[in-house]
Amino acid sequence: MRNNFCLAACLACLMGGVFPNAVAQQAAPGISKSMADRGDIIGKVVDATNDSPVGFATIALARPDSSVLNGVTADENGVFLLKNVQPGTYLVRITILGYDTRYLPNVSMPTEATTTDLGVIRLASSVQNLNEVVVRAEKTMVVSDIDKKIVNIGKDLLATSNNVSELLEKVPSVSLDENGNPMVRGKGSVVVLIDGKPSTLYGNDVATVLQSFPAELIERIEVMTTPSAKYEGEGASGVIDIITKKTKIVGTSGSLRGTLGTRNNNNGSAYLSYKTNKWAVRASGSVRNQIWYYRRTLDRQNFLGDTTTYYSQRETGSNGDMDLFGRVGINYDFTEKSSIGLTVNYSHNKDVDKSENTNQTLSDEGTLLEQFDRFSKGTTFNDNINVNLDYRKLFAKERQVFTISANYSNGVSDGESEFDQRSDFPNLVRRQRNLRDNNRHEAVLDADYTWPITPTSTLEVGAKTRMRRSHDDNAFYTFDQEQESFLFNESVSNVFGFEEYTHTGYTSFTQKSDLWGIRAGLRLTDATQKIDQISRDQAFSTHFFYLVPSFAVTRKLDEETQVKVNYSRRVQRPSSDALNPFTDISDPRNIRSGNPNLKPEYVHKAEVGYSHYVEQGGWGPALFVDYSNNAITRIRTIDAAGISYQRYDNVGRELSYGFETDFSKKIGEKLKLNASGRVFRSEVVSLVAHIDNRIWSYSGNLNAFLDLPLSLRASAYVTYDGPRAIAQGTRPGVFVANMGLRRDFFDRKATLSVSVQDLFLSRIYKSKLNTETYTQNSLWQRTNRFAGVTFHYRFGRIAATGGEEG
Repeated sequence: MRNNFCLAACLACLMGGVFPNAVAQQAAPGISKSMADRGDIIGKVVDATNDSPVGFATIALARPDSSVLNGVTADENGVFLLKNVQPGTYLVRITILGYDTRYLPNVSMPTEATTTDLGVIRLASSVQNLNEVVVRAEKTMVVSDIDKKIVNIGKDLLATSNNVSELLEKVPSVSLDENGNPMVRGKGSVVVLIDGKPSTLYGNDVATVLQSFPAELIERIEVMTTPSAKYEGEGASGVIDIITKKTKIVGTSGSLRGTLGTRNNNNGSAYLSYKTNKWAVRASGSVRNQIWYYRRTLDRQNFLGDTTTYYSQRETGSNGDMDLFGRVGINYDFTEKSSIGLTVNYSHNKDVDKSENTNQTLSDEGTLLEQFDRFSKGTTFNDNINVNLDYRKLFAKERQVFTISANYSNGVSDGESEFDQRSDFPNLVRRQRNLRDNNRHEAVLDADYTWPITPTSTLEVGAKTRMRRSHDDNAFYTFDQEQESFLFNESVSNVFGFEEYTHTGYTSFTQKSDLWGIRAGLRLTDATQKIDQISRDQAFSTHFFYLVPSFAVTRKLDEETQVKVNYSRRVQRPSSDALNPFTDISDPRNIRSGNPNLKPEYVHKAEVGYSHYVEQGGWGPALFVDYSNNAITRIRTIDAAGISYQRYDNVGRELSYGFETDFSKKIGEKLKLNASGRVFRSEVVSLVAHIDNRIWSYSGNLNAFLDLPLSLRASAYVTYDGPRAIAQGTRPGVFVANMGLRRDFFDRKATLSVSVQDLFLSRIYKSKLNTETYTQNSLWQRTNRFAGVTFHYRFGRIAATGGEEG
């Protein structure tokens, strides 16, 4: 291993002319100042318990009297390089939050040597043994990397979050729309990954997947607003990668968690981990029951026809979810450098919807033109199984890694809905039934190879093949009064087949020095979509071939501060739902359909950022700009009868630019603040569609944690997602406030917490549309806040961050 470090350091010295060391050292008395006499000190920092790399540790080079001369930060693999060290004897100090400070005295740089190799340096955790419980310091919440922000999930976030969806809305730059889908900087079209793999492998509906995935399984969340070429080019707004915990500590550990909430909103989960020297087994399961009540209003003024008409809709309803989730993972280490892992995930979801709405249309004089009440109820069952096989090979050279992964997912969705429309107008009386039978298959095969050319330069290459296939059968039946039975309605029924084959390859090069870091990459994508409108006997295919470049540069100002510039191009291909021309008539005055003629959306993303993070807090401001052509969005048109037709389409362009920052600060020993905010301009412009919406906006969120007497810890979370321009109008801002209180028991092995979500029932989503032919105001609001009590018990060797060390 020492020879590898020496060889790598020699190669790094050859590149020193490209990245010179800008930090001048002061020579110790009697030491030569000649550059020819200087050498390098290299090493690797690992965790003493399992030899896993400790990334981003601070390495200080000091005189024997402890006066600091120079310093660097280890990379994500724990490797560090102190360059141009003059001959002499030094003290090396290694520090990082959560570990004991390590001092290496009498580190010698001989005059005749070019490199001093410190080898592997093991750090001991800052722990207290409490009846087999390992108590760690709370992790720093936000860590900035060259092209991403890493949010560590500690005990504070876990205490107020039962699932991944609730975690995400507390992450900087991330918010949720009214359906629970993630947005980055207020925009959808986000790619959500779980351990680097598409979340769609766990289920077709991302919001349902995130709500059913237990929060305690999550180690960290990585947010990439300008993703590197290592990630697929999809995701016009960015990429969110949710990293689950891995088993690291030999022995048995686990946890039990249960929540009792108002209105029968309850959930429970269990986690168990077992590890020997070669085997590791993880098993987890969860069950969740949730009922939300909502109200919806819509008011539309229609200018088409002989006279202006006014349409209004008032709806109340409920949505009940019952989720089951199970996960089993097995890992086996053939040697210290090769391992294989198998993970199986199963999820089941039952969704029950009920609603009642009243519809009426008035003339300009106030005459009632039509009125009807519509009652609907429906049940949907979703089942998904996902199997993943991973192989990982480490080489003798540090950071040289080869991985290959195979993944298969199968999902089935069946459902039935009934609609009963009642009216004093005979032509508006009708009953309808919708039967759904949908299934999908997805397979992914990918391989990645990382080659450390020198201790400071790395080349990554990879390839991926992905196959997706779905079959959606939507059958509509209309009740015939004469025959007193439901008859098949062919005109609005639909059978839709969709296939997508994607082949991608990428290369990414990273070069780091003491002060500079550069990452440049390129991804090539070849994709084919096959669309089969089976019920209409129409089939066609589309082919896409494109390049996705990415580039990032960082410059360290000191050990805790850096500036960076990032650029990435993204491509959002239309989804199968957006392409499916199926006409949804569940609301006869607001009809929806897909568009098989959609084209991809191309997005250019750039930002300039600054970050300064220390143990007591920090901040990371950035200027950003996003520009897209052919933006995919929903466009609404109104006919003379006042019926709304909504379908996906490509608008001209979308532009968003502004300022964003995150902020964290410890105030004394009792108060901790984590916050983020942005001020931005959003524009949606299409000359063809007569759209020109431009607006300035601001958004932000705040997490506050306060230690109280009696060992209590309080938390408060507030967020405001400001107004923004959308196609044909604007969307006003949304304010949400949550609060919680927790206390640890039994030597921190157990936690009891109380939380309230949407404290002021202010999670109200509105939209205002204004066109030449109509104006419309709509509102959607959940009408029941959630309040719950959660008990979390941990056993075995458990981290005080609130989750198992594994």
